[in-house]
Amino acid sequence: MLYLTLGDPIKTVGLDYPAILDNKIKNSVFSSLFTKSIKLINTDINYIITRTDQKYFLYRNGRKTHQNNDSHKIIYALEWQIINDFLHAYKNKIKFHAASLAYHNKGALFIGNSGTGKTSLSIMLMKHHWQLLSDEFGILDLKNLRVYPFPRNIIIKPHHPIDHSRKSNYVNTIYRTDTKKIEIHYFPVSVFGKTQKQPVRLNQIYYLKNTHTADFCIEKLKQYQALPQVLDHLNNPKLIKKCFPEFVNMIFNTIHHFDLYLPDPFNLSDKQQIELCRQLSGVIE
Repeated sequence: MLYLTLGDPIKTVGLDYPAILDNKIKNSVFSSLFTKSIKLINTDINYIITRTDQKYFLYRNGRKTHQNNDSHKIIYALEWQIINDFLHAYKNKIKFHAASLAYHNKGALFIGNSGTGKTSLSIMLMKHHWQLLSDEFGILDLKNLRVYPFPRNIIIKPHHPIDHSRKSNYVNTIYRTDTKKIEIHYFPVSVFGKTQKQPVRLNQIYYLKNTHTADFCIEKLKQYQALPQVLDHLNNPKLIKKCFPEFVNMIFNTIHHFDLYLPDPFNLSDKQQIELCRQLSGVIE
C-alpha cells in the first residue's frame, strides 16, 4: 500500500493497485510524496485500481469513477482526482495560478497564464539550486504569508526541449487544451532538482510576461500596477471577499512585486540563466 500526505490540515491518501502499474504510478502521481508501509495507516481517502479482462477500474472510497483499457488514461484520471483532493485540503488557503519556488528557505511566486513559461522557468531555476513547491499552484496562507508545497509531477509538453529518449521512460497521455489535443509526459520532480516540502515565507511575486527579445527584464511594480494582476490570477477570489482590506495590506506591506519579461527560459544562454538567478536571489536575500 502506498500513501501520500499533504495539506493543512493534513490529508492522507492511500493507493492500492496491480503490481504491473507500480513503476508507472510511482513516476506519475506526486512521486516526491510517496511513502510505503506494510502496516495500515489511517487514511482520509482510498483509491483502488483493479484489472479485469484487460480493463482497468478506478475506485475512490469504494465508488467507481473511471474505467479504461489504457493504463495511462487511468493514471491520468487518478492524478487529477488526487490533485482535487489535495487542493480541497488547502481550502482555507489563497490559491494562485503560479509556479512557487524557494531559495534559502524564502519563497517566490511566478504568476502567469498557461504558456507564459512557469514550468520551463521552474526547471531552469531547479538547475540552479532552487527548490520546487509547485510549477502550477501558488498556495498562500494569508495569516502568516507562507507558501505551501504542492509538488505534483512536472508535465512535459511538446514545446519543452526534452529528449524523446527521456520522455519514453515516463507515462504519456493525451491532454486537451482549449483548441487541440497534445501529448504530455509526467516527470518526477527529482529528474530536474529538489522539492521544498515545508512551507516557506513569501518574499516576492513576479508576473510573467512573454517577450520576443533575447534577454529578460525585471521591473518593480507599484501597488496600483500589481493589484489588478494579483486579483486576476486568484483561483478562489471569494475567499478574500470578507477580508479584502487585510488581504491588500498583507500582500503589499511586506512583499515586493515585479513584472518579469521573459523569453523561453530554455533559450537563455548559461550566462543569462546565471544572471537571472543572481538577480532573483538577490531580491530574496
